[in-house]
Amino acid sequence: MGYKAENKVESRSEHKKLKNNVNGSSNNRYLSLLLSIAGILVIGATAIFYVYPKIMSEGDIQPKKVTKETVSSIDVKKETVSEKTNEVKSKKVTKDATTKDTATKETKNTDEKKQSTEYVLPDSNSRKLTNADLSKLSSNNLRIARNEIYARHGLVFKSSDLTIYFTSKSWYSPNPAYNGALNEVETYNLNLIKSME
Repeated sequence: MGYKAENKVESRSEHKKLKNNVNGSSNNRYLSLLLSIAGILVIGATAIFYVYPKIMSEGDIQPKKVTKETVSSIDVKKETVSEKTNEVKSKKVTKDATTKDTATKETKNTDEKKQSTEYVLPDSNSRKLTNADLSKLSSNNLRIARNEIYARHGLVFKSSDLTIYFTSKSWYSPNPAYNGALNEVETYNLNLIKSME
């Protein structure tokens, strides 16, 4: 019998623990529900007592009384505004024409600058170079200029430094089918660059 009583005590204590856990979790649920409801009430009260009166008071703005003086002053203002608008339009047309000319010149300059930064020798494929053209280049730039002739045709380089260099250029498009053929000017320039390296 002593054994059964001991079991009952353990089972009662376990039963109380379970009951407390269930009550505790339900209490937490009620608490979170109450907090949610309180938050909604606070937001609703704010809207009713602060926002709604402001909205309503803005709608109560009374229009001004219209008199002959206000009509004539409005007409004068309209005329001044239309005159200013015409002046602005004429200035804008003149400015637009000037801006277009300037933009065209700037675009050409930008394209030339971009081309000069994109290539070591921008016209090595179309003009025979001179010793003077090459004398200002370092040995590394001469190597890049020589390979630039091939890169224009899309040669896929075996050297990793050349691959990295030319893939950073907007004009380079690798062409695995390129067989190494060059035109007369490119061949001349290639030989000249080799002689200077």
